[in-house]
Amino acid sequence: MELIQRQEKDITIIDIPHRLTTETSDALKKLLKELVEKNQNKIVVNLAETAYMDSSGLGAIVSKIAATRASDGDIRLAEPKEYVLNLLELTHIDQIIKIYDNADTAVQSFGKE
Repeated sequence: MELIQRQEKDITIIDIPHRLTTETSDALKKLLKELVEKNQNKIVVNLAETAYMDSSGLGAIVSKIAATRASDGDIRLAEPKEYVLNLLELTHIDQIIKIYDNADTAVQSFGKE
C-alpha cells in the first residue's frame, strides 16, 4: 500500500496504510523530507487505518519534527489505534508529538496557536 497525501489549506495530511513498517516508513521519510524542502511544514500523519507500526515507522515520524518546528510548523498525529497508541506511549513519543482524535481536529489545531 502507498501513502495518500492531501492538502487542506497550508496543511498536508498523510494517510498511512494498515501497516507502517520498513517499506512504508522509507516512503514516509522521503515524503516528509520533500515536504520540508518545499516549506510545507504543517503536517498531520493520519493513523486512522494503521493497525501496526514498528520502530522504523516511529523513526520516520520523528525524523522531521525538528525541521518542521524550526520553520514554524509541526507534525501532529491523528486517530492512532490502540496498538499504535500503546507504542507511542511506551516510547514516550506521545510526550513530544501532539495526538488528536481525528484528522479534522488535528488540522484545526494548527489555527489555535
